[in-house]
Amino acid sequence: MSVILATASKDNNFYNFRKELILRLHDMGHEVILVCPYGKKIDFFTRLGCRFIDMDIDRRGTSVIRDLRLILFYGKLLKKERPDIVLTYTTKCSVYCGFQCGRRNIPYIVNNAGLVEADNKNSILQRILRVLYRIGFSKARCMMYQNTRERDYVNTLLKNRVYYRDIPGSGVNLEEFTYRDYPRRDVLIFNYVARIVEFKGINEFVECAKYIKARYPGTRFIVYGDYDDDSYRDRMEGLMEAGIIEYGGIQMDMKPYIEQANAVIHASYYEGMTNVVLEHSAMGRPCIGSDISGVREGIEEGKTGYLFEVKNVEALIKAVEKFIGLSYEEKANMGKAARLKMEKEFDRNMVTNIYLKEIEKILRK
Repeated sequence: MSVILATASKDNNFYNFRKELILRLHDMGHEVILVCPYGKKIDFFTRLGCRFIDMDIDRRGTSVIRDLRLILFYGKLLKKERPDIVLTYTTKCSVYCGFQCGRRNIPYIVNNAGLVEADNKNSILQRILRVLYRIGFSKARCMMYQNTRERDYVNTLLKNRVYYRDIPGSGVNLEEFTYRDYPRRDVLIFNYVARIVEFKGINEFVECAKYIKARYPGTRFIVYGDYDDDSYRDRMEGLMEAGIIEYGGIQMDMKPYIEQANAVIHASYYEGMTNVVLEHSAMGRPCIGSDISGVREGIEEGKTGYLFEVKNVEALIKAVEKFIGLSYEEKANMGKAARLKMEKEFDRNMVTNIYLKEIEKILRK
C-alpha cells in the first residue's frame, strides 16, 4: 500500500482533530507517518502501528534561522521517506512542507485551519505572509478550507488556480461526543478550553471572570489547556489563589469536563473552525463565542449560544449575563438545539469521507 505522511505543529492536532482519518488510513493498510513535536497523545497512534518522527518547530516565532532549519528538515525528511502523499496541518507546517513537496513533485493536501495575519494589512510582515502562502500552497493538489473567509482570501492569492474543497472544520465525532443531560445545580460552570495564549482570548476570559464572580458568586470559571505563553504562568497562579479562576490542566479526554459544564466561553481572535465549540455543542452545552469566521458558523445566535464582538470584554460580559439570566429549561433547550445543529452540519464522518475521496483520487493517478 501507500506511504502517507502527515505533519502538524502539535500532537493534539492529530489526536483531537484527525484521529478518525488516521485510523481509517491505517486500517486500510497504508503506512502512516506522523511528524510533529512529541507529545503524550502520539503514544495512542504508535501503539496501533503508526510511525512517529519528532521535529522541532517554533510555531509563532519569527526567527529566520529556525524557520530555515525547519524547511531543511522537511527537505531531508521527504527525500528519506519518499511518501506517496503528504497531509499538512497548521500554517508553518503547511507552508514549509508544502514548499518542499512542490519542489519534489510530491502530492500534498493542505488544511491550514486559521490564517496568521498581521494587525496592519499593509505591513512588511503581512506582505511576507502573502508570499509564503503563495509559495507553500500554489502546488497543492487540494486545499481544504474550514471557513469562507479563509477560502476567499487564499483563493485570491492563488488566483483561483488550486483545486479546493469546503469542509465543516474538523467536524466532531458524534458517537464519541454524545449528548449529555444538562446539569441541574446552583453553581454555573464556564469552561475555557484552548492554549493559554493571548490570541485564544484568555485575557478576555479572565476579565469576564473577574466581573462575573464579583456579582454572581455562584459561578466557576475553569481553564483547560497548556501554557503556550509562559509569561501567563505567574498571572494565572495569582488568579487561582484569588479564587477568580480554576485550572483544570491538560486533559486527554475532555468529555467528563464538558459534561459538568453549563457553557463554554471561546473568545479566540482567529480560527479555522473551532472544535471547542463543536465538541461542547455536540454534548449539549451552549457556547458563547467571539463573532469571527471559524466560530460564528458553529453558533446560532440566541438558539445554541451567543456571539460577541471579538476582543470586546464588555460585549462578552453582556452575553454571559444574558445566559445567566435564562431559566434552567431555556439553558437546557439551548444545549439540545446545539446538539441538533452538530448532527445536521458538523458530523466528522463528512470530513473523513471527503479526505478519503481526495486521497484515493490522488493515489489512483
